[in-house]
Amino acid sequence: MRDDLLPVLACPVCAEPLARTAPGQAGCAHGHRYDEAKQGHLTLLPAKRRALTADTPAMVDARIRFLGRGHYAPVERALADVAVAVSAPGIVLDVGSGPGTYLAHVLDATGPRAATGPRAAAGAATATAPGTATGPADGADPAGRLGVALDLSAVAIRRAARVHARGGAVVGDVTERLPVVDGAAAVVLDVFAPRNQREYARVLHPAGVLAVVTPRVGHLAELAEATISVDPEKERRLLGSLTPAFTLRTSDDLTWTTDLTAEDVHDVVHMGPSHHHVPADAVFAATTVTAAVTVSTWVPVR
Repeated sequence: MRDDLLPVLACPVCAEPLARTAPGQAGCAHGHRYDEAKQGHLTLLPAKRRALTADTPAMVDARIRFLGRGHYAPVERALADVAVAVSAPGIVLDVGSGPGTYLAHVLDATGPRAATGPRAAAGAATATAPGTATGPADGADPAGRLGVALDLSAVAIRRAARVHARGGAVVGDVTERLPVVDGAAAVVLDVFAPRNQREYARVLHPAGVLAVVTPRVGHLAELAEATISVDPEKERRLLGSLTPAFTLRTSDDLTWTTDLTAEDVHDVVHMGPSHHHVPADAVFAATTVTAAVTVSTWVPVR
């Protein structure tokens, strides 16, 4: 975990900011200590929490393969566009991040540019304040966002911990108090993930933006027999899950088609909740599918 990310993280016991207390260890002023995993992430779960189901290794691997082939590139570009337009100070917080694929794209878009690429340039970054990092000395795009991936799945977070040089990763629970200090995030990403409006409003900077991606009716309809159908009341439930703490700012529907190989179909089926309902030995055929999602942005009510 980057030392400059620790002050934006909060102790799950007392909510005080974290700091480096020893090599491979972080802690708060009240003496609570958390060991860093060898992959570099922290586990910041509350002592008492509900039993929830996290993504399995097979689900995480399927997601990395599928997203790595660019099938959801329109979503990646839309989220990057949202983040680039935000002027508030702070980190990018990806809640329900999985292996951090979307976070990595957003950090690339909001970081320093160099001939060797944004991730390479970010590798040499040194933070000047929580949530920002110093970029190349040439003065072009000198500041780059820092980011935190947060997910209940330790398997996913082990991958997210190394997804970007300006990123860190935390095992956390979106249904509980988030292990992030108040107002630390300029951007909160929620991509096909559960939502916690009270906590999102608390961790967002007053001028920050929440970006939410939800599937629409018809999303991957060609795979209806193998995937969980989209609730027709999804839009109404989205509004109910984010109000009164947030006000809707923008809502854009994205629709595109993509050609899937048999392996792609296997991976898109097994990277989400459908994994638990489809036989492991199910055989799939190549097909063309329609993706239909809504990218909405929300601002906190102050």
